[in-house]
Amino acid sequence: MTTTPEPPTQPPTQPPAPTSAPTSAPTDDPPRRRRFSDAPAWISAATGVAGLLLGFLGLPVFVHSPTAAPKTAPTVVTTTPAAEPTTAEVSAPPTTTTVAPPPSTTPTPTGNPSDVYKIHTVDLTEDYGFALDKLRPVSRDDQKEIYWYSSWLNTDTAQFVALDRKEPGSYETCSTVTRFTDRFSVWSNVGDRFCIIAPTGLIALAELTGGGRDAGFVRLKLTIWRGTY
Repeated sequence: MTTTPEPPTQPPTQPPAPTSAPTSAPTDDPPRRRRFSDAPAWISAATGVAGLLLGFLGLPVFVHSPTAAPKTAPTVVTTTPAAEPTTAEVSAPPTTTTVAPPPSTTPTPTGNPSDVYKIHTVDLTEDYGFALDKLRPVSRDDQKEIYWYSSWLNTDTAQFVALDRKEPGSYETCSTVTRFTDRFSVWSNVGDRFCIIAPTGLIALAELTGGGRDAGFVRLKLTIWRGTY
């Protein structure tokens, strides 16, 4: 038997040794390194330029430079104090004392004008007189409403109306008849009458009931109405 000779055994081929990759140099940031490394040089240059300018031109040039920002004037706030409220003093009005008038002795009639206020008889002598609201004889110098002077009953402030014997002695007659006079004779007869219209508004009928010139007095009966008192 023929034996085919085996080819010679070759030693295993060793894999090629790995080629080591070229070692890359550590990355660096050249720009960053240059920026930090160049900073001192820039600062020194700027400081030198500033020093030259200050030396030759002086600080006021920079302070008053037109490009310098204008200084802002401080704002002054003025506060006006609030006015204090003033209270007007109101002075009390002067005290006035009201003096009450003395009580009048003259009665004040009330009611209708035609109501009889009073019926009274008066004895009047020469140089004396009286008023319808008082009926007390006084000196004729003090009373000008009815007074006896010479031979007449006179009046300076009232009105007399002589009545005929046929005329009624009423309020309507004495308040409407206008035969005015300022005297009445004391020589008249008993029963003669006249009206008296006083300035106070009272109206009276006076009737001669006694006395006379020779007696030294006259007696008058008076019927007095309220009138317009």
